[in-house]
Amino acid sequence: MSAFTEANRKAFNDLSATYNSKPWQHKLSAQVSDALQQNRDWLGVRWSKPDDGGRDVRLLDYACGTGSITKALGPYVSTIRGVDVSESMVEKYNEAAQSSGLTSEQANAVVGNLLSDEVSQQLSGPEYQLFDVAVVGLGFHHFEDPATAIKRLTDRLKPETGVLVIIDFVPFDDELARERKEHAHHPDGDFPDMSHTIKHSGFTRQDVLKLYEEGGLEDFGWHVLPDPAVMELKNGTRERTIFIAKGRRSPSAWGKVRNWFGSMQQSMGGQLALRPDSQYTS
Repeated sequence: MSAFTEANRKAFNDLSATYNSKPWQHKLSAQVSDALQQNRDWLGVRWSKPDDGGRDVRLLDYACGTGSITKALGPYVSTIRGVDVSESMVEKYNEAAQSSGLTSEQANAVVGNLLSDEVSQQLSGPEYQLFDVAVVGLGFHHFEDPATAIKRLTDRLKPETGVLVIIDFVPFDDELARERKEHAHHPDGDFPDMSHTIKHSGFTRQDVLKLYEEGGLEDFGWHVLPDPAVMELKNGTRERTIFIAKGRRSPSAWGKVRNWFGSMQQSMGGQLALRPDSQYTS
């Protein structure tokens, strides 16, 4: 684990006791949840339905925290696996899942890091492969290497149908600089260490589009929430704009051949249907 990831692990462990306990935090979680639910058809995921014959729809909640994304999308999937570097966050996640009546087979989180040089054996098994959708909710700006994150998460999706969703902030460079300056003068604020665990001060549409394309994703989509996120800290109120990005994993090499062959068959079938048969023409 790199020094930066270790700093994130420790900071979120310390934060877990008060995480999502303040009114503005509840409002922010609800804001993201509402946006995901209202735009779930746009995301392009084959969600679970009452009449789908019990089809398993699998969600990877990466950097899951206490489970805000799981709560938002839980009604539309059947199996959820959470992953986070923070032991305390994972503990809170599993406590919340169990108190909601979910079994560990339905929803369970583990401590892990898909971005490390050597991924743990626990995350290498079939239980953590072939997801219908993977989501990172407001954690992407804490990732040391976003390009590697996109590629590793894309590898966990079903080829051709799996969807990667990132919810994060558009650039907030000036605000981050101000937060770090104020932290130096007021180290006893609400989140004294969090500004130093932020690796990227937000992302533009072009930033994320490039990451998605290089990571093996297509059908890119970008949606900006109309209302800003409002964070009320001891050293002042902060506003940030939230985006939702989506992309579908490209087909495998065989899938591309299959799709090409299928399109050729359709094209040839159409041409034959339009071509008059000589033995019936006068």
